[in-house]
Amino acid sequence: MADETPKRSGGGALQRAVLWLVIAALLGTVWFLASERNERHYRVFAENGQLVIERGRFFPMGTAPSGEKIYAAVPLAAGEKPPAEQEFDDQNSLDRHLFGVLQEWAKAAAKKGDTHAAAALVERAGQLPGLTGAQVAELVVMKAELAWDDASTSVQQSAALLDTAVQNLLMVAAGKGPHALAAQQEADRLRGVAQELRASPARPPPAQAPAPPPAPPAK
Repeated sequence: MADETPKRSGGGALQRAVLWLVIAALLGTVWFLASERNERHYRVFAENGQLVIERGRFFPMGTAPSGEKIYAAVPLAAGEKPPAEQEFDDQNSLDRHLFGVLQEWAKAAAKKGDTHAAAALVERAGQLPGLTGAQVAELVVMKAELAWDDASTSVQQSAALLDTAVQNLLMVAAGKGPHALAAQQEADRLRGVAQELRASPARPPPAQAPAPPPAPPAK
């Protein structure tokens, strides 16, 4: 009987050790799963004039600024109300939210005539990988509209440059020098080109009177 007590004591110690190992393994698994889930967590908030995107750390809690370029801080649009702080449990939800914010800012900038800022916001929105099909379609439309506005501005600027060239050519024509005739002809041609540019694409072409009927043949 005296020999059985040490054996039982040793067996109990082994059981306790195994139990603690199982508990430690379970705690480690829970810690790992919680950390993995938190790493997929995102937080968006306004701070110091920027929209900041933070991603969860590989830890059961806490976030830090995302190191990904597409989630770098975005300067808040001038005159726009900063969005409220929000948190997301996956990247797709984050991307779709950011698209909505950037889209509204781009539309506001375009209305103010700041196509450069609007194009930069649209370009940033287009880099988000988790957009829906509908959002991608909206992005294509916005890019086309901004391209139209940009082309219209360029056309009008070109017409203004042609106006300057016409004025210079008319000065040459008025001088009655050796290039006077050629300058007058070129001024007339460029004036017509400038008028055509102003009619397109930003403005519809002016209404034209119907052409007169052809004259009857001479008898």
